[in-house]
Amino acid sequence: MTISYSGNVIRLLLRWKGSIWRAVWVELLIYLFFFYAIRLFYRVGIDLIDETVEGKLRIRGMFESFCRQCDSYTKLIPLTFLLGFYVSNVVSRWWRQFETLYWPEDILSVLCTILHQHDESSRRRRHVIAKYLNLSCALAWRDISSKIRLRFPTVHSLIEGGLLTEKEYNILEATHTENDSSLWMTPLHWIQQIIRKVEEDHKPTPSLLNQFVVELKTFRQSLRKLYSYDWVCVPLVYTQVATLATYAFFFFSLFGRQPLIPEVDSGKDFDMRVPIFTIVQFLFFVGWFKVGQDLMRPFGLDDDDIELNYILDRNVRVSFDIVNHLQEAELPDFENDDDRMWDEMHPQLKDGETSPGSKIPQLPHSKYSSLLSEHPPRLHAYVPIDDDRSVLDLENHQGCMPHKKGKKHLNW
Repeated sequence: MTISYSGNVIRLLLRWKGSIWRAVWVELLIYLFFFYAIRLFYRVGIDLIDETVEGKLRIRGMFESFCRQCDSYTKLIPLTFLLGFYVSNVVSRWWRQFETLYWPEDILSVLCTILHQHDESSRRRRHVIAKYLNLSCALAWRDISSKIRLRFPTVHSLIEGGLLTEKEYNILEATHTENDSSLWMTPLHWIQQIIRKVEEDHKPTPSLLNQFVVELKTFRQSLRKLYSYDWVCVPLVYTQVATLATYAFFFFSLFGRQPLIPEVDSGKDFDMRVPIFTIVQFLFFVGWFKVGQDLMRPFGLDDDDIELNYILDRNVRVSFDIVNHLQEAELPDFENDDDRMWDEMHPQLKDGETSPGSKIPQLPHSKYSSLLSEHPPRLHAYVPIDDDRSVLDLENHQGCMPHKKGKKHLNW
């Protein structure tokens, strides 16, 4: 997710970070090394094995027969089907994991509606709930993300980050000793206890309180789903089948794509010296397989892995901005504010009263956007009309349906 790309074809193909070139260049060099080693053996090595003409022809004939057989075997491997099904499942699984990540705006917006008071106790409760939500994320993501684990190698390191206090750490440590799977759930349980105190003190609207509990449940489910994705991955058997099919295909192509002397001499084959088409095929299939391997664990250290460090920092900033700055900021005076759209829709009369005008304001264009062509939606449903109105001019209609006399848009 860290690699952003745009531009023309040349700029797109020449990128290095997160590209196919960086993913397969080592395997490609190894493949070309063995390809030219086999070529050297075929062209020179056979002459050194046996000095007799009969022996050379016999060994060369056996080698050429083996190469032709390998070329025919590569056509029997359903590599496109295996890789297509494998990578499509991995990519869909990778995207579902990204969608599982929870953003704190929804639950904290409901919290600010429930706990909207500006006294010291309410401000502290909103702040602590926002901190506990981010603490749960940090504790859970440490177990599935290498980047978060490197940032917080121990739970005690969260104290330096400000998400944990010494007293809270001691409680977490005691909880972890009894049950190591409830570490990240403990702050969520603390949030439930705080909400119970809020209910006793302020008596919030039951529907809002119920909505907060639902959002908290969704938050808990998102963390549990991430644990499940990290625990259960694509079955090993299918991964082994895709791996075996890919590398077996190119192992046989080492021999099957060799330009043989009889075919070259007879004009049936052309010795390109550099196997361009085989290299392109290698980039396609091995690069395709590398996509599945890299996206299998999207929270690692690869270029295209999801940036949980950024997401965690972003969530912390947004959380405290919602519960502190936005909630305590002064509201605009919308009744006495200079509202241009209101003035256009309700112009002032001479006696000071406002007229319930019917003019609907429209957003203006700049000198740049006014040059752009607009493509509003067009209706494509036509009905026959058997009256004099059917002779309306339809020549100016630019829709995709053919023009038919006697048909027009069904209007009010």
